[in-house]
Amino acid sequence: MVFNYTEDAVRRMLPEVLKDYLKTHPQTCTCDLCRDDIMALALNQLPPHYVASEEGTIFTSVSFERVGGKAQVVAAITWAIAQVAQKPRHK
Repeated sequence: MVFNYTEDAVRRMLPEVLKDYLKTHPQTCTCDLCRDDIMALALNQLPPHYVASEEGTIFTSVSFERVGGKAQVVAAITWAIAQVAQKPRHK
């Protein structure tokens, strides 16, 4: 099965980044619609990293940590949260 490691990383890191963001922006909406919008915007800012095996997942995970991939994901999620907070698709 083909797997996008970047999508998994964003999905795993979103709750923690959102929790930290809420400390300084408590009015930010965290409903499912806003979370989906945040995830979509963040993923559109990041390059995909497709893997097709467990070995590929392990290799990508290690290289992701070494080359600052985690920092890029945090930055993309933070940016996306701010964008969605400014213009949520609901009232």
